[in-house]
Amino acid sequence: MINYKKYILYTLSLLLLILFIIINAINTIFAAGSGGTSGADFLEIGVGSRPLGMGEAFTAEVNDINAIYYNPAGLATLKFPVMSIMHQELILDSRFENISLALPLYGGFFGFSTSVFWVPPFDKIDINGNKVGTVTFYNVSGILSYGYSLGFMEIGGSFKYIYQKIDTLQLHSVAFDVGILKRITMYSPFDAPIKNLSFGLSVQNIGTNANDDSLPRLIRGGVSYKMSHFFGINVDFIENAINSSDLYDFTSGFNESFRVNTGIELNYLDILFFRTGYRFNDAGTYTFGMGFNYAIKNVAFVIDASYQDAGVFGPIYSFTVTFKLIPRVITIEDKLKAEAHYQRGIKYFITDDIDGALEEFKKASDYDPYHKNVDKKIKDLEELKELKRQNELLEKEQKTVQ
Repeated sequence: MINYKKYILYTLSLLLLILFIIINAINTIFAAGSGGTSGADFLEIGVGSRPLGMGEAFTAEVNDINAIYYNPAGLATLKFPVMSIMHQELILDSRFENISLALPLYGGFFGFSTSVFWVPPFDKIDINGNKVGTVTFYNVSGILSYGYSLGFMEIGGSFKYIYQKIDTLQLHSVAFDVGILKRITMYSPFDAPIKNLSFGLSVQNIGTNANDDSLPRLIRGGVSYKMSHFFGINVDFIENAINSSDLYDFTSGFNESFRVNTGIELNYLDILFFRTGYRFNDAGTYTFGMGFNYAIKNVAFVIDASYQDAGVFGPIYSFTVTFKLIPRVITIEDKLKAEAHYQRGIKYFITDDIDGALEEFKKASDYDPYHKNVDKKIKDLEELKELKRQNELLEKEQKTVQ
């Protein structure tokens, strides 16, 4: 039997050790000379309507291309090639666009993401109130990421190039992110994924200054718990790392440098998704989101939308379309039939009808190979059936000897 308490303590100790090392490295290398302000603030704009709908509590989330932004180690949990396109409406007519792509490479997943934060050109006015031209303002980032699974843990890293143009001023910066992810099995009273508890840690935007200001360096720690296949809850703890005081001042009070983001997600048969979240100690507070998942031929697509409260700045809306290239498309009808056979298999198993349960589970797997833990249940029942067969043979041999 797995000692869950010991396993969790071991994982938390490992994460805290890595966090301690990272904090000391940041404090030693980057804090000197920082004035406590940051440049390229657009790097803190959330990416992906799914995480935005969940309050941006996404550091420990798995199997999602948005890991490129929140924790590159999460790329290692992807199963299929993925591409997403996002549009976000921000304050004062500003816009945020993102395109991301993830592909399998050398046993892990490679990710590419580019984001543009821009404002429509506006008039440039001289001191006499005369129009003398237009002002162009936009920021661009390009990210190359890679996530790899070590078996007992996932690791990942990202390299970023940042370009900013503000009228005649042009700025260039480079940075990197690093992250780790640990997944374990935690008890749930419901039918849940095998590894339903995840711990994530990432350090973001470690790099050169933007003009004379540091980039918005962040340390993110997160927990994700899937209570069932239709309900999950995430919590993120986010700390600024712009100057040395940011690394310890949250211990003396809940102030502007430390934030807590929470989010939950409900889904129906992985088709319809409902999300909400709340951000503590942030400019915004509550968030909402919805999603729809369907497939055409061998391409599954997900449409997500989110709404965020931005306090005095008003609401923020986002819209994302995600495409997944999967080996086999599972339709709504397939999911419903698979669920029916799966439930019948459970009933047969309860009545100790191993053959009947196996037959129903295999039918469920035929309709939906990605259905819950059906493959594991088939394997367990086949092993149980073989053990019973061997036991019967042993009993016959013993009777023959007697």
